Amino acid sequence: MAKYRKHESAFKLKLVNAHQRGASIHTLSTKWTVSTSQIRKWIDHYKTAGLSGLLRKSNQEYSKEFKLKVIQSYLEKGLSLRDCCLHYQIPSIGIVSSWVKIHKHLGDDGLTAQQKGRKIMKGNKPQKKTEKALTRLEELEKENLYLKAENELLKKLEALTQKKEAPQKKQR
Repeated sequence: MAKYRKHESAFKLKLVNAHQRGASIHTLSTKWTVSTSQIRKWIDHYKTAGLSGLLRKSNQEYSKEFKLKVIQSYLEKGLSLRDCCLHYQIPSIGIVSSWVKIHKHLGDDGLTAQQKGRKIMKGNKPQKKTEKALTRLEELEKENLYLKAENELLKKLEALTQKKEAPQKKQR
């Protein structure tokens, strides 16, 4: 079964009607390669809201008060996540679940509308150094440091080559 496949409302209605005519959910699932839980969800949404329950709701934004009302229904009234989704016509259990998790960690203030999309990375860019004109003394110090490092490198290279040549001379 393909993940994250979007189905048209006509297709959803077709499966719901087939179930109402007597077809089992399992049969519909294997015939149309749709998970049984997905078909159950469509049937429940159709029973509670009719055809509008099967329509796709894209980029739905919910107010803080609405989210609090749903969370209170879940926590205080004892409704399940699924029942909350059906009662308030929320398309996914995951939405309510994330609201509950945010409410537990951050309280009521955490439920305000969050920015969508990728987070902006601030301050992680390497800052470009502006090359200011060096004084003559600073130039000479910089060159001196470079020459010392080069000299040390050449000394180490010479020592390594002598070390390799020494065992070869002993073998002869």
